[in-house]
Amino acid sequence: MELIQSQEHEVLSLESLSDELRGKVSALHFSHVGYMKKPRYLGLEWDSNDSLHCNYYIGASWLIENEVAVAVTPKKSIENIDFIEMFITALAIDSGPEADYFSKCYGIDLDAQRITVPKQLCQVTPLILVHYIKLLENLVKRGLKHGYVTREENLKSKIRGRIYIPAHIQKNICNQREDRTYCRFQEYTEDTLENRLLKKALLFTCRTIACYKSFGRRRAELQSRLNKLMTAFVNVSDQVEIRQVVHVSHNKLFRHYAEAIRVAKMILRHFDNSIANAEKESSKTPPFWIDMPRLFELYAYSKLNQVYPRQLLFQEKGTDGRCDFLKIATDGSSERLIMDAKYKPYYTGNADVKWSDIQEISGYARDKDLLKKIGWVKDGEVNASEVPPCVVIYPEYENGETTLDPAGILNNAKEIGNYTNFYKIAVKVPRMG
Repeated sequence: MELIQSQEHEVLSLESLSDELRGKVSALHFSHVGYMKKPRYLGLEWDSNDSLHCNYYIGASWLIENEVAVAVTPKKSIENIDFIEMFITALAIDSGPEADYFSKCYGIDLDAQRITVPKQLCQVTPLILVHYIKLLENLVKRGLKHGYVTREENLKSKIRGRIYIPAHIQKNICNQREDRTYCRFQEYTEDTLENRLLKKALLFTCRTIACYKSFGRRRAELQSRLNKLMTAFVNVSDQVEIRQVVHVSHNKLFRHYAEAIRVAKMILRHFDNSIANAEKESSKTPPFWIDMPRLFELYAYSKLNQVYPRQLLFQEKGTDGRCDFLKIATDGSSERLIMDAKYKPYYTGNADVKWSDIQEISGYARDKDLLKKIGWVKDGEVNASEVPPCVVIYPEYENGETTLDPAGILNNAKEIGNYTNFYKIAVKVPRMG
C-alpha cells in the first residue's frame, strides 16, 4: 500500500507513485462537495495548475482501495492541535441543533479497509468516544426510555402472564415439578433492547478510556463522567447479540435516542464487537474525515457561550445563507453583533481580512431577517440607516484562555482599518505539549 501524506491547502504530490498508479489516480473524479456534505477523497480538487490540492478536511481516505491512500494533517504551523480538547469543548453545548451540527463535522467509513496513518491522525477512537459520552449524558438528563419486554420465567406457586405450554411440559411436567409454572409475560422496564445496546457500547467506552494513552490528563475527568452514566444504566443489562444490534432502531417518540444509537453501533463495529479490541491502541484507522472549519465554529461558539450565556444565536438562517453567530441584546448587555467564524490562522496580528469575507459578512449585516433577530430595529422597523457591528472570529494557536470581556466582545476586538464597524477577535485553539 502507498500512503501519500500532505497538509491542509497544500498540493498533493504524486511523485512517489509508479506511472501506473499515477495514471489511476489522475483518472479519478475529484469535485467540490456541497455544504455540510460528506467529502469524497477528503475534498481533493484539481487547481488551475492541474495539481491536486487539499482543502479544509483532514483525515485519511483510500484513493484506490488497498493500493493508494491519502492522509491529510493540519498545516505545519498548527501541528499538534489538541483535538480531544476541541471535541470536549465543542460538545459542551448540549442543545439539539448544536449536537446535530457536531454530528456532521466528521464521518467514518467502517465498511472500508483500515489505513496505517501517522500517529497524529489516530484520532477516530477518541472522537467517537467523547461524542458518545456527551450523547449519553444528554439522553440520561431526559430519562431512559421504558418499554414492554417479553420475559420467560419458571415461577414457583404463582402464574404471571400466560403459561408457556411447550417449556412448561419440558421443564416441569416431565420432571414432576408440580410446584412450578413456566410463564411468558410482558414487563414494563428500562431494560429494553435499545438501552442494552447503549449499555454495551458504554462498557466498551469505559474499557477504552481506561487503557488508551491518548486520553492522558483527561482520563480522570472522563472516568468520573462515565461512572455517573454507569449508575444511570445500573438496571440495564449489556446482553445484546450482534444479530440484534442491526435491528435496533429508535422510536419516533424518543428522537433523542437516534444519534446515540447510531454512535453506539459505530463503537461496536469499530472494535469488531470484541471488548479485547477496546484495550489496544492501533496505528490503523478506518477512512475518516474531520471538517476543521465546522469544528472550529462549534469550538468558538462554546467558548463564547461560556462568557455570554443566552446572548448568542447559532447558525441562524437568513435570506441567503447562514450566519455563524448573532449576539442579541439582553437585560445584561445591549451589544448586538453579526459574527462569523473563519478557520484562517493568517488573520493573526495586524493581517487584513480577505475581501471575500468582508463581502459575506456585510451581506449578513444587511439581511432583514437576521437584523430582526438581533433586534436591530427603529420605530418598529429594521434600522436601515445604520450598519450593525460585524466581527470576524479567527483561530490563534496558543495554549491559554481566550481574552473575552464579559461586558462586551468589542472591548477586546481589533478594529479593521478602512471599514466601518468591522472588527476581528481571536479564539485560542489548544495544542498538545
